[in-house]
Amino acid sequence: MEQVKATHPDTPLILYVNSSAGILELMAQSGVDIISVDWTVDMAVARQRLGASIGVQGNLDPCVLFGSKELIRDRIFDTMHKAGNQGHILNLGHGVLQNTPEENVAFFFETVKQSNYLLNDSN
Repeated sequence: MEQVKATHPDTPLILYVNSSAGILELMAQSGVDIISVDWTVDMAVARQRLGASIGVQGNLDPCVLFGSKELIRDRIFDTMHKAGNQGHILNLGHGVLQNTPEENVAFFFETVKQSNYLLNDSN
């Protein structure tokens, strides 16, 4: 991390370790800018353990995309609320599962894009 930051100081570094619930604090000490949190860690707990000074990425359970649009929307807003209003990249934690309905993937992206506009307008 130090070598990359020395030669590319403006490049944001993201660290993802699968099943990392037990080492979040160690990950934060690595020098990265953003910790990618998998879906097994509650985002509120991750944010509390990592603090507000480091960005977080994630962490909607990919199985949610098999649910109703209402469930998808509710989980998106819940995750965003738990992550806080800064330093958060919302995504699946991690990846779209095989046989996920394409219309639900599209709904996920559209809802996230629209919610970013709503959040920015309310601040």
